[in-house]
Amino acid sequence: MQFPHEEVGSRILEQRKKQGLTREQLAEKADISVQFLADIEKGRKSMTVATLRAIASALSVTTDSIVYGSRSPLPGVEDELYALCAALSPKQQTAAAKLLRVFFDTVRDL
Repeated sequence: MQFPHEEVGSRILEQRKKQGLTREQLAEKADISVQFLADIEKGRKSMTVATLRAIASALSVTTDSIVYGSRSPLPGVEDELYALCAALSPKQQTAAAKLLRVFFDTVRDL
């Protein structure tokens, strides 16, 4: 299976525009050059996993959403949850996960 460079690039471009970021802003946040980001968005260049992670982190989305597209039945929910968790410290993330487990167990029984 060939890596879908064009699809990945268009997802990055779409997410960048959705967040109102310029190429320059995203490139700076992901610590890559503007030209490299432009080449990625246009599907002309591939990237390392480290670069993919840096771009996903800069956009506050999952790498899965960039590579595979949104799999969430409610578009944007996964990205929003990821962004909320990413803003927490590791200790806070652990506490949030515990709270969510209790919440899911409670509403599952309704």
